Amino acid sequence: MKRNYTLLFLLLVSLSSFGQAIVRGPYLQKGTETGVTIKWRTDVDDTSVVEYSTDVTFTTYSTLSDATLKVDHELEITGLASGTVYYYRIGTGGSIMSNNTDIYFKTHPTIGTADPYTFWILGGIGKAGFSSNSAAAAEVRDAYYSYIGSNITDGIILTGDNADSKGTDAQFQNSLFNTYFYKLQSSIVWSTIGNIDGQYVNNTTAPIGAYYDIFTFPTLGESGGVASGTESYYSFDYGNVHFIVLNSFDEDRSVGGTMYNWALNDIQNTTQQWVVGIWHHPPYSKGYHTSEGVQYNGDPAEIQLIEMRENIIPMLEANGIDLIIAGHTEVYERSYFINGHYGESASFDFATHAVGPNGDGDGRSTNDGAYSKSNVGENAGLGTVYSVNATASRVANGELDHNAMFYAVKQYGTGILEVDGNNLSMKFLNRYGVVEDNFTIHKGPDYVYDNGWQDGNDPNGVATDLEDLVVVSGDANITTNTTFNTVTVNPDGNLIVDSGVSLTANSIVLESDSDAYSSLNPSSTSTVTGRARYKRYVNQIGTSSGGGNDLISSPVTDGTMEAFSDFADWNKNIAALNNIRAFAPFNNVSGNYENYDIVVNETTPLEAGKGYRGATVDGSPVVFTGAVNVGNVNTTISAGASSSWNLVGNPYTSYIDAQMFISENGSTGNDVLDSNYNAVYGYNSGTDGSGIWTIINNIQNVGKNIAPGQGFFVFSNGTGGTNNLSFTSAMRTTNGNDDFILGRNNSISHLSLRVESNANNYDTDFYFSDNCSSGLDVGYDAGSLDASDADFSLYSHLVTDNVGVDLAIQCLSFEDMESVVVPLGMNASVGDNIIINIHENDLSEDINIYLEDNLDNTFTLLNSNTYSFTAIEDLEGTGRFFLHFSPSTLSNDSNALNGLEIYTSTNPDLLNINGMLVGKTQLDLYDVQGRLVLSRVLESGSNTNSINVEALQSGVYIVKLDVSGAIRTEKVIIN
Repeated sequence: MKRNYTLLFLLLVSLSSFGQAIVRGPYLQKGTETGVTIKWRTDVDDTSVVEYSTDVTFTTYSTLSDATLKVDHELEITGLASGTVYYYRIGTGGSIMSNNTDIYFKTHPTIGTADPYTFWILGGIGKAGFSSNSAAAAEVRDAYYSYIGSNITDGIILTGDNADSKGTDAQFQNSLFNTYFYKLQSSIVWSTIGNIDGQYVNNTTAPIGAYYDIFTFPTLGESGGVASGTESYYSFDYGNVHFIVLNSFDEDRSVGGTMYNWALNDIQNTTQQWVVGIWHHPPYSKGYHTSEGVQYNGDPAEIQLIEMRENIIPMLEANGIDLIIAGHTEVYERSYFINGHYGESASFDFATHAVGPNGDGDGRSTNDGAYSKSNVGENAGLGTVYSVNATASRVANGELDHNAMFYAVKQYGTGILEVDGNNLSMKFLNRYGVVEDNFTIHKGPDYVYDNGWQDGNDPNGVATDLEDLVVVSGDANITTNTTFNTVTVNPDGNLIVDSGVSLTANSIVLESDSDAYSSLNPSSTSTVTGRARYKRYVNQIGTSSGGGNDLISSPVTDGTMEAFSDFADWNKNIAALNNIRAFAPFNNVSGNYENYDIVVNETTPLEAGKGYRGATVDGSPVVFTGAVNVGNVNTTISAGASSSWNLVGNPYTSYIDAQMFISENGSTGNDVLDSNYNAVYGYNSGTDGSGIWTIINNIQNVGKNIAPGQGFFVFSNGTGGTNNLSFTSAMRTTNGNDDFILGRNNSISHLSLRVESNANNYDTDFYFSDNCSSGLDVGYDAGSLDASDADFSLYSHLVTDNVGVDLAIQCLSFEDMESVVVPLGMNASVGDNIIINIHENDLSEDINIYLEDNLDNTFTLLNSNTYSFTAIEDLEGTGRFFLHFSPSTLSNDSNALNGLEIYTSTNPDLLNINGMLVGKTQLDLYDVQGRLVLSRVLESGSNTNSINVEALQSGVYIVKLDVSGAIRTEKVIIN
């Protein structure tokens, strides 16, 4: 049965001695660990007597009295035990109010004690005594009474506007004491002053008026915290919670003001686990009174709300405030878990202002998960929820659309603050007894892996959905089915989920920086459940020699892919021009990167395995949102009308083994990569001095893997159809430490040749290996992605079976090291001052490396010299420069034939002879049966001679070249 609290009040106040009666209270004030203040009012002057005991029957008891006759009584009891329930009665032997199990107080727990605590948040109670509002207010009150039942309410917090319109004593009587007397006699009440409460308050010197007469608050730090010297603002401790109560109504709210300086001193000196701020004017609201713009009634927004947001909030947030409780706006609102938002609603940005793995969620442990407030990482100690509780007896219209607010409603109700150890929860209980909104803040992390489980605290199989995990560094293993609230993996950390094991979390966050990328690497038979976000570092636009871009892809690719509009809305750090964003797939039909438009591409999904070119305004991560993929992923590559290059990307939250990827998709696997480009081409932003591409194949960068969310290019051979490129779970690995931005691994038989101009440099690479030959070695030789089209570049052609492919990497046999001549190609502009030199050299010291310039008829020993010249015309292609490897000294005369390049090309079909012809030259072409099929006299003094062979059938042919009696023969293939 629901109590009839009005009848109970009448019965209580009618208990009197000699005609005396209590007409207000009793109510409890200024609680401490060892005492409490009890206040009440009688109808006539009387002495003040309180008897109190830990025994409800008062077999033994103590007495505190004051013989002064008065109607307003106040006695401060001291010397009590902390965290203890005491029953009390008023008058000698309870002559005015006898002992009752409902009349008690509980002293504050010892500071720091982490037991469960409950506080009732009453906001805007001033209309409770109005006949038109009293029924709704009573329903609100009774809903809480039913909720709490016989459990203790550790405190009542009033958010201001406790009186109706003038802040008079009579209005406080109607709204506060006549309505809530039942809980006031057993729960200590704390309040902040509202604008209505302050109508008849003089706060110019010492605060006076009905509000300050009714309430007694600590001024000397009696209840914990730093002494404020005023009841206008103060602090108190309860268990492991520190409350800071400010006056947003008529105190100076400026930075450096008296209240500001006290609050800063107070919050910096508390050691409590939780810090809660209380004041009247909310920093964020779109209720009847707004925190910006125009209020619902048409008046400008009040300065109190703006100044609390702009001046006070930054200081409190910087010092770890957890929760703000305000009133005033006659609605209920509460925010996401945020930090650093000091502007208006339109400037709120989830990516910037939401804190933690799920700060943008609902904060509910049964849905998106409790808000996670961590003491490690870049956001250590940050994150606050802002609550507006102002509907205990009044509601009003409002837009209720502030972007920082998760929930807002025009509904009668009250708040319930519950603190239990590492968890702080708040609920909004409406007049019908329904919890409309709730959230929890959890302080962790509970488990930390930093090259080992810290303090031996291993979460496997024991963690709960309210606990957080952070992997700082090293390889952490989940070996048993385990559930968390949140999982965060720092850039230097890896999280491995063993075969058959499930990892469940409300939110999973994986982080990266410019040279380190975290991994979450589940087995193909494991299960990972929960929203995943990968914070993928992306280069700053316009800051590097490569143009300030990165190639990226989504690493969270299980299930429905993220829409571009959602991705762009979260990642406002992506460079933009009007509706265009610096986020573009590569279209090999048009041959262009095509930037996405937030309107045109609103519903365009990010695709698994697809790469994009991206750039940020500040060199910060972009965030991909999705789910962790443990299975295989396929995407489509093709030979487009303009290009056979395809931009793809690692679809996993872990590195992938580049060699396994090449093997899976190259000539020995799916055979969808062109044999001349059997490699991975990664963008390196020009930071390793070799142009802007890092190439991984079987000879260069072996062991260098592909980072999570890394985009890269592959070259299609035009076969395989839809979904022909494969990423398999077997490729996944935690081995890797960057994308492609930092350097390379070198072979012991490696030569890097560099060309430099005033502002540019470009490398091409040569390797010698038993696995290679002077012809095409699939997976070892690699064509260049951009050398042909670049304004400045260096490349080579195959020594034999040359089809004119510009190579970034050429691998030769060890036998070739003493005699081979390699055609070099160079692109440069007229007027360039050019230097050619050896950048890296791991060859034997007795191998001489000569650069032939047959235009100038010179040989330069690059082992000990550089070759310099000024381009007198634009340079493009091969024919002028050749690289000679020899154990002996070369002469000009001995290389008249070596310094020539013979190869075929297609579209159109041409037989090409590049290099300076120093005399009369006869070219004869024979088929494999030895029949002469073509004969030409070539022009001397030219670097390039090309003969159309489209009329010939495809096949193998032999070229015989006679240069002034010196003979050279070469096998070629005509397609």
